[in-house]
Amino acid sequence: MKELRILVAYDASQSAREALRYCRELMELIADKCGGRYSILVLTVEQLPSCSLFPDTGAWKNECAKAHEKQMRLHDKVVEELKHSELDPKCVVNKFVTLDERDEPLEDTERKRLIAKTILKELKKGNYSTLVMGRRGVTRSDAYLFGSVSQHLLQGAKKCVIWMLCR
Repeated sequence: MKELRILVAYDASQSAREALRYCRELMELIADKCGGRYSILVLTVEQLPSCSLFPDTGAWKNECAKAHEKQMRLHDKVVEELKHSELDPKCVVNKFVTLDERDEPLEDTERKRLIAKTILKELKKGNYSTLVMGRRGVTRSDAYLFGSVSQHLLQGAKKCVIWMLCR
């Protein structure tokens, strides 16, 4: 049997937590049938606050530092939860990616596109056959006007299965 390679795009949102939980529970059920031939990458891409919400760049940078700490704590919590699951710890990898936009803030649509590109790059580089993600309740018009990470992923992911949990 070919190795089952799963990438879970995680951003600490409720839908992402549910997608990760669903993936973990499903893999706990079928892991023995895979004969240990599976790998799961939980990829957390840092999500910085929108620069348009702050009066100046200094205030935005301060909030970015706080957001980074919070996201690292949430990522570490997920890592601990996975360590205590029934999955083989050797088959689960966790990765936190920091975006290089702290010096010069990006517009929301550009930032979302960059997050999606980072996930797609990891998907291709790791030769993952399945992408798991949560989708927030974004309307079609909002996704069109402001961008949507999940929309970019749906359009850009090729030659893989996509599991999307919607809220």
